Amino acid sequence: MKSIVPYQLKDARRRGSLMPAIAFALLVVGAASALVMNKLWIEAAEVELQTAAEASALAAAGAYLSDDMLRPGFDADETVYKAKVRAAEVAYMNRVGTHRVELVVDGDDTDIVFGRRVPGGAGGETTFLLTNDNPTVVEVRTRRSREQGNPVTLFYPGVTGRATADAMTIVEAAFNNEIDHFAAAPARPIPALPLAILANDPTGKRLDTWSSMIEEKLGPDNYSYDEINHVVVEQPDGIPEVVLQSSPLKQDPLLSNVQLLDFNNDLHEDNINRQIRQGLTQDDLRLLNNRLPAQSPFEMTALGNVTTPVQLALESQIGQQRLCLLYNSAAPMTVPGWTTLQCEGVVAVRILKVLPADGESATVILQPTVMTTKTAVPAEFAHSPTTGLGTMATEASEPVLYQPNPYVYKLYISR
Repeated sequence: MKSIVPYQLKDARRRGSLMPAIAFALLVVGAASALVMNKLWIEAAEVELQTAAEASALAAAGAYLSDDMLRPGFDADETVYKAKVRAAEVAYMNRVGTHRVELVVDGDDTDIVFGRRVPGGAGGETTFLLTNDNPTVVEVRTRRSREQGNPVTLFYPGVTGRATADAMTIVEAAFNNEIDHFAAAPARPIPALPLAILANDPTGKRLDTWSSMIEEKLGPDNYSYDEINHVVVEQPDGIPEVVLQSSPLKQDPLLSNVQLLDFNNDLHEDNINRQIRQGLTQDDLRLLNNRLPAQSPFEMTALGNVTTPVQLALESQIGQQRLCLLYNSAAPMTVPGWTTLQCEGVVAVRILKVLPADGESATVILQPTVMTTKTAVPAEFAHSPTTGLGTMATEASEPVLYQPNPYVYKLYISR
């Protein structure tokens, strides 16, 4: 006689046969989920390491590009070491997961190295040359590894068989001082003063020129700038100063070694003062097609008088790093005090003192400085360095031969 199995018993047997398959499926899904989560976790750690490395590389380059480069007896090795320490300090401010980012500064296996990119790699690639002598790049490595004792902890090690993983990023920051021009952006004016300094005197009679007082180091050295407390101190710092003397009203403006420039301001005090405080905008450079040439010569209208309101605006910029132009020759115009300048070259300066004088004139004491600006366009990135400078520019008859600017650098992440 055939036995009849109750329906409930059949259902129980069916469920019992599915349990191993369900358990196996859950194991597979769990392992796959763990692998996906681990991959995302490692990628997140790499992104955080990348952020820390970029900040550290920029900090290292910024610390190296300091006024120490202008002082006698500049020690490149010491400056590089200080820059490495600064990079490590910035890295430590960042976290990857719950761990702070620590960089190795000393030893042969340092996480921060300075050098240059030189031709010679396969397929036109460059190779990294490790050197502290005139470097142009800084490379920063950030990592979390088992070797350092701080690997990335993974999820579900019992499922994947891996409890930790390594993560590492390498970033390079480049700094370039072969500048073609400067360009303003809508929210980023060029940090330049509407000011030009007499570059040199071909006759050799004037000693109040940039060439004489700064490059030949014949200028006084009475002041220094305390970057920690942001004050000017009356003590030498090894960097010579240039003393600018404006012309009194109704006197020959060519006697001055400083001129206020007409960057679309019609030489009105209010417009000049705004440019002194805020920099040069796209509208200020409209006649130059938003290109402030760094090396190509061009003509500008100027004013040899520095009135009291302008003096006050200059005083507000004491200690700040700003760009200004150099001019080689000047000619008087029919308007009293106005001149036509042949400008050529850009330098970086720091105003130290503004001393009013009789006849609405002033003595402005400043010194060179080393600065970086995002508005700089290096020669290697410029498509047309000798054209598009507008009606106020003088077209160059020959290609520009770029000279490294010891005062101004473009700093950017290159790799």
